[in-house]
Amino acid sequence: MIQIQSHPEIEAQLAAEAQARGVALDQHIEKIVSARPIEEVRQRTVAEAIDSIRELRKGNSLRDLNLKDLVHESHKLG
Repeated sequence: MIQIQSHPEIEAQLAAEAQARGVALDQHIEKIVSARPIEEVRQRTVAEAIDSIRELRKGNSLRDLNLKDLVHESHKLG
């Protein structure tokens, strides 16, 4: 079972669509979700994951901050 939280207006729209089609809301949502193609999940190797992380951090910096200072700041926020 999957639970989905949505905005009330989205839920109302889906409920109206389901009613117009003469089906229950859960059946309507299941049909929408199951119509979407499922992509095959490929496991990355550790090396690929490390390369990806290194690529993501390019151009990002903490400027003059270090990790110890960030941890200290987070404790102040509570």
